[in-house]
Order: sequence, then C-alpha cells, then structure tokens
Amino acid sequence: MKNLFAAFFLSITVLYGTILPTVVLAANPSTEPSSAVPPVIVLHDEKGDYVVDEPFPQWVREAATSKSGNIIASCSAANGLMPSWADPLPVEPVKCAALNADKKELWAATNNGLIFLDLENRRKLYFAGRRWLPDNDVISVGVYADGNALAHTTKGDSVIARRMMTLEQKALYFDRIAQERHNRDGMMSDAPLRVPGDVKTSFLTDDDNDGQWTEMYIAAESFRYAVTGDQEAKRNARESFLAMEKLLTVTPVKGYVARSVLPADTCIGKDPEQWRKTASGDICWKTDTSKDELVGHYLGLPIYYDLVADESEKETIKTLIRDLTDYIVGNGFRLLNEKGNVTTYGNLDPEWINGPYGKMGDQGLNSALALAMVRSAYNITGDEKYLDSYKLLIDKHHYQSNVKRTKEISDRYQVNHDSDEMAALSFYSLIRAENSDAKLRDDYYLEGMRRLWEKDLKERNAEQIIIYGAFAAKDYRLDLAVRSLREIPLDLLYWGINNSSRKDITASQKLDRFNRLQGLTVLPYTEIRTVRWSRNLYQLDEEENGGSESIPTFWLLNYWMARYHGMIRPGSATND
Repeated sequence: MKNLFAAFFLSITVLYGTILPTVVLAANPSTEPSSAVPPVIVLHDEKGDYVVDEPFPQWVREAATSKSGNIIASCSAANGLMPSWADPLPVEPVKCAALNADKKELWAATNNGLIFLDLENRRKLYFAGRRWLPDNDVISVGVYADGNALAHTTKGDSVIARRMMTLEQKALYFDRIAQERHNRDGMMSDAPLRVPGDVKTSFLTDDDNDGQWTEMYIAAESFRYAVTGDQEAKRNARESFLAMEKLLTVTPVKGYVARSVLPADTCIGKDPEQWRKTASGDICWKTDTSKDELVGHYLGLPIYYDLVADESEKETIKTLIRDLTDYIVGNGFRLLNEKGNVTTYGNLDPEWINGPYGKMGDQGLNSALALAMVRSAYNITGDEKYLDSYKLLIDKHHYQSNVKRTKEISDRYQVNHDSDEMAALSFYSLIRAENSDAKLRDDYYLEGMRRLWEKDLKERNAEQIIIYGAFAAKDYRLDLAVRSLREIPLDLLYWGINNSSRKDITASQKLDRFNRLQGLTVLPYTEIRTVRWSRNLYQLDEEENGGSESIPTFWLLNYWMARYHGMIRPGSATND
C-alpha cells in the first residue's frame, strides 16, 4: 500500500517543561492487555482530571524507500532472544528476530505476522493483516537506527514506524481526510473505494445514518470552534448544519425527517420501498427514518445552537426543533413515516417503552432519547409545552427510572454495542439539557451513564469515558480514554483481521449477537478491527478487505469534546 501519511509527518522537536502531577491514575498492567502507547499521566486540579497533550509515538505503516535509513540489525536466529514473560507468543514458530541498538526492543518474524517486544517494559504487540503488512508471511525483519522495523514479506516490504505527534495534530489530520474523502455536500459518512486499499479511488454515496454521523461531526466541529476559534471549524460545522436542514425539511410531511438525500439522477436503481422523490423531481430522499437519526439531531443541533449559530441560524434551529418535536410528540411520541405508519425503530411512546418490546432491550435508551428531545426543545424554544411533556414522561411514565437502568436493561438478552453508543450520546444530550434539577440529573441520568461506563470500562471506550467524565469530573479513568485515542491507527480502512487463531488469546464461550467469536478482553486498538464505538471491539475475526474507509467522526467527537470540557489540555509542543 502506498504511503498515505509521509507528507503529513514532519520532524518534531519538543522541549518539555516540568509537570508536577497532583494525582496520577495509571492502568494496572497485570490485569489489562499491553498498551500500544506509553503510560498516560492524569493530573488533577479544581476543575477535575486532565491530561496534557504532549507528543506520543503513533504507530504507522509506511512504504520502504531509500529515505527510510540504514538497517542496523538484521534478522538472526531467535534462540535465546525470546523472554519467558512473553509466553505465549501470538503465533509460533519465530523464524528470526532483530534487536534494536540498545537491546531494549525486539522484532520477531513469523509466517503469520510480526511480533514486537518492549523488553524493558514487558509489552507485547502483534502486527498482522493488510493494515500493517502486504502479506502475513514475514520472511525477515530488520531494525533501523530509530527502532522502526522493515518487514520483508512474500508480497513486498513494509515499514512499521513510530512517529511523534500530539492528539491535536492527529485531530487535524483526521479532519483533513474527513473533508477530502467523506464530505458529500455537508453530509459525512464512510467512503467506499473502487480499488480496495487505495484511498485515491474513494467515492461518495448515501448512508442509512447520514443524519447521526453528520450531527456527530457538527458537534465535534462546534466544540473545536468553541475551543480554538478556528474559522475553518465554523465553516465545516455550518456546511454540515445546512445539510441537516435539508434532511429535516425535504419530506412532504412537516416534521418528518429523512434518513438521507440524493440528487434524483443518482437514485435510479435504488430500492423503491425506501426512496421517494420530491414534488420538484430533482431530489430523492430515504424514508423509514430510525431513532439513530433522532439521537444525532438532538445531539448536534443544540450544541451548534449554543456554540456556533448566529441569530438567524438560531431562529432556523428553533423552527427545525419545534417541527420535529411537535411531529413526534403529536403522534404519541412515535415517529411516523409519510404514510402515517410507525417507522421500524420509531417508538418513543410509553406503551412500547414500558411494554414487552421495550423491556427486551432499548427501554432505557429510548427513554433517554425521548427525555432529551423534549428537554432540549424546551431549552431552545422556551415553550412550556415541552416542559409539560418532559414532566409527563417522568411523573406518569417513569422514564427517568428506565434511564437509570439503561445498561442493565439493554444487556438483559444480548449485548448491543450500537445501542450502547446511542445511549451514551443520548445521556450526553440529556444530562447537558437538564440544567435546573440537580437531583434528577445526578441521581438518575448521571447514575445511568455511570453504570454504562462502569460495565463497559474494560473496553477502554473513549466515547463513554469522556461523556461520563464531562460531568463526573474526576476518577473516571481518563487515562484509558487517552490511551485509546492515541492507539487508534491513522489508517481507518476496514481491514480484515484474524485473532481467533492466536495462542495468547482465550476466546469467550459466548458468541456475540451475530454469532461471531469474541475475546474476553479488548486487545490494543492497533490489533483489532477498525474502531467504531457502535461495533463489538471484542470481535476476534473480520473478513473485510480494505474496501471502504471509516469516517473519523467517532474520534473527532471524543477529542474535541474532551478539549471543550478541559479533560485534554494543550501541551508545550506546537501544533502547526
């Protein structure tokens, strides 16, 4: 694969100042998988826990060129080099191994990937699959003076390197590729590739959840603008806001939001059960809108309203929120399609939520979404009728109790990571919106988020940790969130993985909800399937072939939210 990142990386010289932490929270190495990045130091002040954004070694794959340097250590027999603490190795046998200059790191070649051992800190990492190698059959490995590795495989060479960068530099890189390859007239979604593995062949198309992904991007860029004052962030947020305005107004039914929109000439061949044309005939829109979109709209629009919108846009948002909320509340807290039927996942009504279907999984999530919807509508419009609806759902239908038990209810029959993400986003919207009743907010909403955070903490899910930390302020394991943001590769292509055959992994006896093998722990994010917080990160195997690139919104929202809430603070390094 061509070197996607070489032009981005520059030589970075950093002068560190002295940092005196008042509180240090560190991961327990005896109970957690090896980290692909150095330990994260968490500091504490009167505002809460925070991390200083200093340069860290980002793992990347690069093409082998004459500029890569000279090999100082070649592959030789591994006899006596492999330490006992590394047993069991991910794969065996080891063909050969190479030590770095100071003998503190070792690279080992196998017929199924490359093993890295940090001998000083007892860390073990595994690099396999097309994200890292042209082929898993590594014939030999050499080490450069900087400690990076040159892997020689049966299908070509690959350099696995560490490049120093800050999280802000990583954010700016992700935002650049979001704009270059994922922006379809303001709507943000994954980018399919005509040639797998070649991002130069990316193209844009619709996505079922254009509303949710785009609103998450609006929130991310709004936080970025609030923190930095960067006009580019404001332009990005505004362009995507205008795209959402189209989604919210394109259907013939006032208040019924579309899933996606396309120019009419690109709708030829689309499923006629899902796609409709506007009266003008120049646009087609997708129906059967899901609660996923509602989660997005009630997240992104209030944040944009508060942090970016000018007075004219605020009036527009008031109208959009009023029409959408009136349509749902007016139909008994149900999202109806253009034919008057409830959409597949459009039930926010008490009969469904507190009935047998709700109790099977999404009772808490849907309750949180419904409460966030009417509370946000009241905050934006000032109309007391929304506050009355909010109180009705609490006093008569006890939605707040469902919210508190969201994770318990959701996991009753199966673990649904997609629902977990929507719940976390809805928790953020709801806790942020409830600005007057501290007891209700803390005892029910924040407690519900705490339970979700606690149950999923071993996943090191940065989104959940940062959302909980935004309101908890301290002792929420910020170190794990920052570790995840650092570990996530810059390469966001959906590559295949095969971890079930590894000797150092114990598979769970329980299959996931799609009957796939999963592990008991989440491996370093450099070793698992491409990250999206709606995906099962315990999943061991993935058959994807690099045919699409994930939109980096999932990462950008976490980072800029953490910056906005003071959890991640700029360090001494320049981020130019």
